[in-house]
Amino acid sequence: MSQQILREIPSISTVLEHPRIAPLILGKRRPWMTRLVQRVIAAQRRVLQKSPSPPSGSGSSRETLLNEVVNRVLAECERLLSPTLRRVINGTGVVVHTNLGRSLYPEQAIAWAREAAQHNVDLEYELETGQRGHRGRKVEEKAALLTGAEDALIVNNNAAAVWLAVRTCAGGCRVILSRGEAVAIGGSFRLHEILAETHCEIEEIGTTNRTDLKDYENALTPGSVVLKVHRSNFDVVGFTEEASLAELAELCHRKGHILIYDAGSGALFPFAELGLPQEQTLAEDLTAGPDLVCCSGDKLLGGCQAGLVLGKAELVAAMRSHTMRRAFRVDKTTLAAMDAVLTLYLAAEDCPTLPTLDILARPVVDLERNAHQLLESLAEHAPPDWEGRVTVGESSVGGGSFSTAAIPTRLLLWTGPKDGLENCHTRLRQSDPAVVTRMNQDGLAIDMRTVREAELPLIVSAFRLAWERL
Repeated sequence: MSQQILREIPSISTVLEHPRIAPLILGKRRPWMTRLVQRVIAAQRRVLQKSPSPPSGSGSSRETLLNEVVNRVLAECERLLSPTLRRVINGTGVVVHTNLGRSLYPEQAIAWAREAAQHNVDLEYELETGQRGHRGRKVEEKAALLTGAEDALIVNNNAAAVWLAVRTCAGGCRVILSRGEAVAIGGSFRLHEILAETHCEIEEIGTTNRTDLKDYENALTPGSVVLKVHRSNFDVVGFTEEASLAELAELCHRKGHILIYDAGSGALFPFAELGLPQEQTLAEDLTAGPDLVCCSGDKLLGGCQAGLVLGKAELVAAMRSHTMRRAFRVDKTTLAAMDAVLTLYLAAEDCPTLPTLDILARPVVDLERNAHQLLESLAEHAPPDWEGRVTVGESSVGGGSFSTAAIPTRLLLWTGPKDGLENCHTRLRQSDPAVVTRMNQDGLAIDMRTVREAELPLIVSAFRLAWERL
């Protein structure tokens, strides 16, 4: 790229004085708008430096470059002044989709969180005595009552719950963990890396597929803590063996050691009643005898992001007073939302009204009806070489829960030219609201299990717009 073209890149002052930019830099907006203009100009310079040839229409390159910079500044300004999070319609069939925000809030949780956000609340204030109170104690009381735990603690996620439990109970000593349970969790996080930050010595025992009770007993030394982890996001089959939670609890209590159980997703409802495989509830986990049980709040429990620690009162009290607990505490809106979710469990005579449970329990006949309704609304607008049909499929729970469970569902499947399908798949993601679908060798599919009926018109609009732009 010639130096002549680079010299024609507009200056910061030229852009700031442009008639389309000048109204946007009034008052206290000027400093950050100036920095934004600097970023856009620097990016433009990098593009031109890498370009092997001058841009088209370079005869008027100064004016062209100025217009390009101004347009990009305006686009960036609009983006920055809009909400960062965009609404997404989940057509993937993954019910608890980590990348899409996991469980949806029930209406009561939305209302209670909004109330807490809009007003002052007695977060750490005892109205009866006028003294400083303890954050979350009344919400934690509900969690303990639901599960049969002596006490409970709420922190910001399950990784924090496990870290705090191990750090408090092991105190820099050894943590005994089966090699078959050294799991990797969301993103790039691995359990043993989180445990390493507790400054405890980690001893992995047994093998990937077989760790028996004798392996644990042989590894016990004074002060060591046993950590058992629920393999919620994968399964090991074939020549396998593992010590049960009850067996480990009996061994640890007999030998005078603490047992911590990472239950992963955590369930307050017996999911076998919804047709899913048998999964122990948190109450059943505690009945097995571990000293502490940790779990997530926004997976099977169906609430907001949080970590719950349930178990022995003296251990929970020690965690509550730990210095690092302050770094893991939740805010008032999270507490209000979790309070609402736990209250729904307390009030329910049967299955509580929670979106996650409702989606998992939706009858296939309803999904079939919605799929045909969606197909009927779209068929006449589809490209001529596309074909849509309703077909049988399988949904998944997601969120590291029921890794091998397949839930019957209905798909609206579109087939056609591969380039067109991929183009549509991309454009659906870029619509507002975004529509995230499945794309594989079978075609482009929408899983109706994770699509709410009120979202059907929005999906129709998104498809029609995407097809118009093909």
